[in-house]
Amino acid sequence: MNWNFLLGPLVGAIIGYITNGIAIKMLFRPLNPITIGGYTLPFTPGVIPKEKKRLAKSIGRVVSRELLNEEVFRKALLKPEIYERLEEKVDYYIDTYQANDKKLGEIGNEFLGKERAIFLLCEAEENATSLIYTKVVNMEIGKIIVDKLIGTLKGGALSHLLGPMSFLVKDQMLDSLGDKIEPAISQMIVDEAEGIIRQAVEEESNNLKETSVGDWVTKLDPYRDIIKKVVIKSYEGLVRNGLSTALEKLDLAQMIEERIMAFDTLEMENLILEIMNKELNRLVWLGALLGGIMGCVMSFF
Repeated sequence: MNWNFLLGPLVGAIIGYITNGIAIKMLFRPLNPITIGGYTLPFTPGVIPKEKKRLAKSIGRVVSRELLNEEVFRKALLKPEIYERLEEKVDYYIDTYQANDKKLGEIGNEFLGKERAIFLLCEAEENATSLIYTKVVNMEIGKIIVDKLIGTLKGGALSHLLGPMSFLVKDQMLDSLGDKIEPAISQMIVDEAEGIIRQAVEEESNNLKETSVGDWVTKLDPYRDIIKKVVIKSYEGLVRNGLSTALEKLDLAQMIEERIMAFDTLEMENLILEIMNKELNRLVWLGALLGGIMGCVMSFF
């Protein structure tokens, strides 16, 4: 047997195996630059430690632009499966809370604390009273009442009240009467309406506090399909109109870059080796194979 013929491929395979193994190691090692007399040795530190910041920035930019961009998020968030899950959640919460006997007031006290709940309820009552009162005053109800009353009297109601004597009352007299009583009615509304509205609001507020969650949710049950449509429409609008702003504020590229930079280089090496161990080993053995092939070729010369 010609051992010289085998020696070339064997040496080539060993050299290929070793060089590829060293090349892979040099991706991470050495972890820190090696200096001799103020001179930094070439290829130190390894490629990834040396270019970590640039790599982190590039990876963050590529991932945010190509892999996890706005369009990808939008498609994922607007899949039919998401809509189905939202409808299921609406059904789940309505069905679950219909059996809840807790009073709304009790739940408010649990979540907010009694003092805070009372404060917020009083504030809500005051705001509701103020809003309704302002609307009532601005509606000029006194004028509406008087105009309606005078119109009704002119339309024939006066003859039923006064009988044959109604011919004595002219339209001008009714208009003059309306002009006189309208300010009084309007002022009475300004003076009295706020107290009446406040009392009504407080009564409704107390009734609401004593209503159980189940009773309140049961009232919503007939509108279950409408609630689903509102929830889905709101969710869809949020995704379509708010996703761009959310991603801009999130700054995914910067987040990825910071996360990569936070990785310890040794920890990153272990992670990559754990993920790509088989592939990297194949590269090492591929180097041995190519070295062996080159050795065979050289043996013929």
